[in-house]
Amino acid sequence: MDYDARQHGVHRTGESRRIVNISAELFGRRAAARAVGGAMRVLFGATLAAVCLAAAPAGARAGSFSLTGAIDPARQYHTATRLPDGRVLVAGGYGSGGVGWLIDCQLFDPQKGEFVETGRLATRRDAHTATLLPNGKVLIAGGEEVNEGGFSVLLASAELYDPATGLFSHTGSLLTGRELHSATLLRDGKVLIAGGEDARGYAITRAELYDPGLGSFIPTASLSVGRYGHTATALADGEVLIAGGERIDEDGFDIALSSAEIYNPATGRFHPTGSMRVARKHHTATLLRDGRVLIAGGEDNNGHALDSAEIYNPGSGAFRSVGRMYSAHDSGAAALLNDGRVLIAGGFSGASGITAEAELFDPSGDRFESTGGMHIARELLTATVLSNGQVLMVGGFGFNASSGFDVIGPCEIYTP
Repeated sequence: MDYDARQHGVHRTGESRRIVNISAELFGRRAAARAVGGAMRVLFGATLAAVCLAAAPAGARAGSFSLTGAIDPARQYHTATRLPDGRVLVAGGYGSGGVGWLIDCQLFDPQKGEFVETGRLATRRDAHTATLLPNGKVLIAGGEEVNEGGFSVLLASAELYDPATGLFSHTGSLLTGRELHSATLLRDGKVLIAGGEDARGYAITRAELYDPGLGSFIPTASLSVGRYGHTATALADGEVLIAGGERIDEDGFDIALSSAEIYNPATGRFHPTGSMRVARKHHTATLLRDGRVLIAGGEDNNGHALDSAEIYNPGSGAFRSVGRMYSAHDSGAAALLNDGRVLIAGGFSGASGITAEAELFDPSGDRFESTGGMHIARELLTATVLSNGQVLMVGGFGFNASSGFDVIGPCEIYTP
């Protein structure tokens, strides 16, 4: 399927993750899921076609969004990483208008409020991971691209971005090609790569470690449960919480997971911990200053966007509910603010479609508060905390006044 066909298709997130051509039967189960899921999202989101500016909920406290420079090409399924000098590296992703998988990378300069081009990836990719290493370089790993025949292929390749030169260079390859996986920096400087989706659309149990000293990936123990679309959060004690996600069950259906597990770097093994109160995928997970982890939003087993949230307590190894958000946020973004609150913005909200709404979680009372809404409704965006405490919102998929539902180029800044 060529790029022109893709831009006339429909949209779906997660395992069904692309703008696709409904007639692409040759792609099998994954394409069918993309088409059906995408049609539902566009149907539910149709009410946004006329209005893409969102008002803040009643009673909103201080905090607002403002438009900043646009990124071109516009993109989704990209990564955004704050560099030691305060700039933000935006790498790869998926564009539209015949652009497809991106090799292009750009730097956001907070002082100027604009994007500038930097070195290109060695391999175009989306649904990859980006991890800032202790030496200031950024590890880009895995993801997906398209081959000469127009078919998507998973990537085992990895590369390093050097801010000093603005260039990418090859490093060792993943032991297992994967997309929609997680990458977590450990205390010893290694990077834990866990889960993801394989070429057949099944969840991967295998995990591996990137060793910057060796410049290569080495095996570690496998997950107890294969999963993709999950979250991975480095805890205060150095362990890693893996939570939720999805996998294909014995009957061939995608199911959301409530299970969670802990990776212990000292032993190199995973072990189960308490399960979430609600099975969810495409949610967010944010480490709070007190060591707990906020799990928010996502999608359940019935395809419903979730407005529920829960807290993981590492001391007890248990999750507990913390009420409901003002809006559901499936495939939204979350960022820990300098004052300890958590900003949750955008995503798919259910019957009202893709949302521009944002809210704050206050851990001092374990409650949600309204805040200003984004100017543009979007899902599959990134949220990156800047050196000055503001938050940069980049890209995503939403309503574009010139082309309808499409990837988003204009970016926004949240000021607490």
